[in-house]
Amino acid sequence: MTFHKHFTSLLLLLISFFATKSFSFNLEEVADKIYVHFGFQEDANKINKGDISNIGFIVGDKSILVIDTGGTPSIGEALYKKINDISGLPISYVVITHSHPDHYFGTNVFINESIDIIGHSKLQRSLDANFEFYKNLQLVNTRDQSVKEFKNFKITKFVNVEKNLTIDLGNRIVEIKAWQSGHTDNDLSIFDKKTKTLWTENIFIRRTPSIRASVKGWKKNLEETSKMDVNLIIPGHGPVKKKNEALRPMLSYFNRLIDNTRKFHKNNLSLSKAIETFPSKNIENWLLYNIYHPSNITKVYTELEWE
Repeated sequence: MTFHKHFTSLLLLLISFFATKSFSFNLEEVADKIYVHFGFQEDANKINKGDISNIGFIVGDKSILVIDTGGTPSIGEALYKKINDISGLPISYVVITHSHPDHYFGTNVFINESIDIIGHSKLQRSLDANFEFYKNLQLVNTRDQSVKEFKNFKITKFVNVEKNLTIDLGNRIVEIKAWQSGHTDNDLSIFDKKTKTLWTENIFIRRTPSIRASVKGWKKNLEETSKMDVNLIIPGHGPVKKKNEALRPMLSYFNRLIDNTRKFHKNNLSLSKAIETFPSKNIENWLLYNIYHPSNITKVYTELEWE
């Protein structure tokens, strides 16, 4: 009987832990009136309910700009409620940083005529092309039934690589920049001039970056970021860091990927041999390394094959 009592108590504690992990929605004010909800450093699953990306908002004197909306409609609704709890100002803009579903499947609750949905000039094409695939993926991974109600949406304001979009939230200027292909081909960043804070999906902290477009392009984007007058980095995944501390590990990793892959091509190594040969040590001590590092080698090998 004693064993069964202890087992039952442990089971209840575990259930309580996972329930808290899945449904708590906290915000942190990381700089003056910049609020972030930090997602779990995991891939989407039925325990974290797809709550794996950093989402949040910036408050000006006149209006609010939202940055990403989360991986399910439930997360988007939680964010929407928190915004209204914190401020009575209207939401005027929602920025979708790129086309991965953990960043925009909570957008529907924000759709109305008074809110501009902002995205990269290449974003709509990706949203349309991947809608059914991502909807099924999020439903299978998260088991969140609210995903069934998610509807595709239209970007109302596009940002091109050639020209930044400047927005005044009321005594608060933010600049939205479209980047060349890197993490994806539709990445945006948001720079708050008041606090010199850059919110960018180009940077992962404590988590292995996943290269979906171009390692050379992504490295170039990071090098450009290093020259910007930025104090604080809010990454798409991971904790807030100072600029140099945020950039250094990713640049080091990308340089190793590029240098080693060029040696593989010079020595005519096959892709399978390159994956087998590439130094496997997780130097940066990143999460999800064994999942994303092999796929990064594959992507870089293909990209550099004909340079």
